[in-house]
Amino acid sequence: MPVRLLAVTAILVVRLVALDADPPPWLSWSTGLYTDEGFYTLDARHEALFGTWAPGNFHDRLLSPLLSVLQQGVFGVLGAGMVPARLLSVVFGLLTVWVFWLGLRRTQGRVVADWGALFLGLALPFALYNRLALQETPTVFWLVLSFTLWACGRISEKVRKRTLLLTLAGAAFGIAVTFKALALLALPAFVWAWWGAAPTRLAGGSSPASQERAVGGWRECAGVGGVLVLYALLWYLPHHAELARMGTYYRTHQYQPHSWLTVWLNIRRGFVGGARGVFPYLLALLPIPCLLAGWGGGRCLTPPELGAGGRSSPPASGPGGAERIFTIWLLCGLAFCLLSTYAPDRYYVLFLPALAGLAARGMTRLRRPLQIAAIALFLVTSGFWYSRAWAERTYARRDAARTLAHLLPPGSVMVGNDAPGLCQDTAIAAAPVQPGLSNDDHPVERLNAGFIAVTRVPMWEAWWRSHYPALVQPSHRLATFTQGGPRHRLVDVYRVKMYLNTSKRE
Repeated sequence: MPVRLLAVTAILVVRLVALDADPPPWLSWSTGLYTDEGFYTLDARHEALFGTWAPGNFHDRLLSPLLSVLQQGVFGVLGAGMVPARLLSVVFGLLTVWVFWLGLRRTQGRVVADWGALFLGLALPFALYNRLALQETPTVFWLVLSFTLWACGRISEKVRKRTLLLTLAGAAFGIAVTFKALALLALPAFVWAWWGAAPTRLAGGSSPASQERAVGGWRECAGVGGVLVLYALLWYLPHHAELARMGTYYRTHQYQPHSWLTVWLNIRRGFVGGARGVFPYLLALLPIPCLLAGWGGGRCLTPPELGAGGRSSPPASGPGGAERIFTIWLLCGLAFCLLSTYAPDRYYVLFLPALAGLAARGMTRLRRPLQIAAIALFLVTSGFWYSRAWAERTYARRDAARTLAHLLPPGSVMVGNDAPGLCQDTAIAAAPVQPGLSNDDHPVERLNAGFIAVTRVPMWEAWWRSHYPALVQPSHRLATFTQGGPRHRLVDVYRVKMYLNTSKRE
């Protein structure tokens, strides 16, 4: 018990301490680490402060309506800001670890469940992204909940309870898709769970009990279908034009490779791309879970053993079934990250439970001395990265918000790619500007912006200088903020009022 209490304490501490600190710059190569928290709390924050959605044509509520409503509820209780938004993500992360433990205990026993919860709870990318107000952590909670409900439903002997749990398992998967469409990456694993190893196929379907379990797949599909049909009727169809526009941008500008050469380069990056590659990244931050998962998952790829009468074993609800679910889930996530042109590290959160589950199973297949060595190395490597994150922590986002709250008058509107993130802890209205996605048609005039935020990178400076050459001038610069610690990512804030007055005189 003291060991479990210590583990739970560590899982809580790495998520809750210094929650207003910036994420370490080495957590991701993507600049979304600094901008996307503002993007994906935009409408909830604006509704809590001003009673309406954010100005402009980008609305995160369209992309993830349930999450946005939850964020608005949290803001209504705790106030609109970065820490309340992150606290919601922390709660989802902790619930994910707990529900994951329940699912592993049902399918593989208490020992595997303890190892799995430890690996997932202290996995550095998972814990640090749990501290950020992004969509991946809430989404993966629903995926893990779907797995656990499936596991509980498959072993239930009561027909009504089994029906309810399996239907809820499907519904949880459907909810995950409404939180973030990339949850569909796990669909092949869950389809296999629902259909690929149905108990009737294992036992011949001769008994009423086995026949009752055979329809479990239909119940889960009914749960998924019910949620997605409701989503389509109540949300997707009424907002089809806006969602189609944003979906097309994400697909064509981020995910989709446009040539076979790009496919090859994407795959090559995944293996030898350093921090941008999924394998170098995970092996650097989670070497022991990766090795254990390879050991545990590799055994699932071998043909199943045949029992009496040529029947496969074990059943889907047992250890072998859970391992195969995790293996398919992990392989699908890795395949997407290898093929997609844009695959930031936060996407790995969507399949880290599968990695942890396989690592836990692999751990139980080691002899005691090797188990001790493995867990010691895991704790040492994790401790190194956590101590580095603590030693190098900065509070640039928090301090920038305090400065802006002092400099900008009430009722101000700021636009720019970094505007939502900079303004997250203020009462300033903000709207993102991203060519092709959001507010790229006369944003200053249309949104009545008083200030713009311009990131000092060639792409953004070129766009603003080509559209507002007289505005992006040193004489209009109000402040400059540094983000990213040693990466020195600079964001300039310019006054618009002076520019408009000058334009009128001209």
